[in-house]
Amino acid sequence: MQLIQELIGGTVRRHTFTQWELDLLFDIQLSRLRKSSRPDVLRRYLRAVSQTLAQGAESPPRLAQFLEAERQARLAAAEAETAKVSAVAAAS
Repeated sequence: MQLIQELIGGTVRRHTFTQWELDLLFDIQLSRLRKSSRPDVLRRYLRAVSQTLAQGAESPPRLAQFLEAERQARLAAAEAETAKVSAVAAAS
C-alpha cells in the first residue's frame, strides 16, 4: 500500500518491488488512465485494497479487476437511470 501512496504523491524512489507492486505498475501502464485522473483512481483503489485486506483476503485485488468492477458499476447505474427515465416517460 506504500507504493500506492508514493504513486499518488507522484514520486517513487525505490528500485525493488514485490510481485504485487510489479503487477500494480504493469496494470497502470496497460490502463488508459489519464495522468490527471490517476491520483483519484489510486485513492479509490487504496480504499478498496484496505477494505479487502480488512475482510481477511490474502492479497489485494489487481488494479485491472478494480477498474473493471468500477466500469461495470457505472454501466449498471447508467442502465438503471435509463430505465427509470423510460418508465417516467411511459407513465406520462
